[in-house]
Amino acid sequence: MKLDGNRILVTGGAGFIGSHLVDLLAEKNSVTVADNLSPDRRKTLNKKANYVNIDLLNKNPVSEAVKNVDLVVHLAANPLASLTASSEMIGNITMTYNILEAMKENNVNNMAFASSAIIYGNAPVPTKESYGPLKPNSLYAASKLACEALISAYCHTFNMKSWVFRFANVGGPRLRHGPAHDFITKLRNNPSELEVLGDGSQERCYLHVADCVDGIARVIENADSPVNIINLGAEDVITIKRIAEIVIEEMKLKAKLKFTAKEPKGWKGDVKIFQPDITLAKNLGWKPKRSSEETVRDTVRSLVLKSP
Repeated sequence: MKLDGNRILVTGGAGFIGSHLVDLLAEKNSVTVADNLSPDRRKTLNKKANYVNIDLLNKNPVSEAVKNVDLVVHLAANPLASLTASSEMIGNITMTYNILEAMKENNVNNMAFASSAIIYGNAPVPTKESYGPLKPNSLYAASKLACEALISAYCHTFNMKSWVFRFANVGGPRLRHGPAHDFITKLRNNPSELEVLGDGSQERCYLHVADCVDGIARVIENADSPVNIINLGAEDVITIKRIAEIVIEEMKLKAKLKFTAKEPKGWKGDVKIFQPDITLAKNLGWKPKRSSEETVRDTVRSLVLKSP
């Protein structure tokens, strides 16, 4: 699908990945953003895009927003669906179901969906898209896997086409959560010591948001199966300990690291190694330009420059 001259609806388009993607898509397409427009997101609004403030859990406004579009890019989700927030987990699934139903009713046949490589759980790395069975170990991951299943079923049943992106950790300007963000907050409260959950040896793949949105566009334009499931990530990993060290360096502090355990697991749902295999995406003409460490450092610098 060529991303030029289309009418595109982006849910969560004022969020971290969404705002960067809208910046890219709005150059050659007519883009409408469906977002709750919380105060901290108003700064990221792209002036070339149209905005609608709707509740994706409500079928009627979703159906209205989906009318007359060529592509729905569904990025909206509630990341609070971790351990006990089962209502948020169900909400993520319901939003996706409502969008798919609206697409069916309005004869809209193309969807791109933001999934996550966390659905793999504790899997061999680097993890290919064909790995299974998938055993997610958090409610958020479970919600993403359930959404993937719904999308696949609708595509095969109602002749739709989808691009499902299993992202690694994504970093860069406008990020509002994650280890780097948490470490900065902790150090602003206590500049002399930084608590690190686990032993710090957990390894994470970090994809820069600029590489991420470029990958989304490349895959949509070059992958043509009814259901296209694609990993996007960097070609290397970085440890949680190294992320903590970069935060201390960029904040120009001399804080000591304090580890909470002697094992590479900091919380329920945590995994030791997180790295998706990106061979399929590379075969479609995409390649990340930045390493995990470059992405983390750029993320930290953008966060440190912001006021507390």
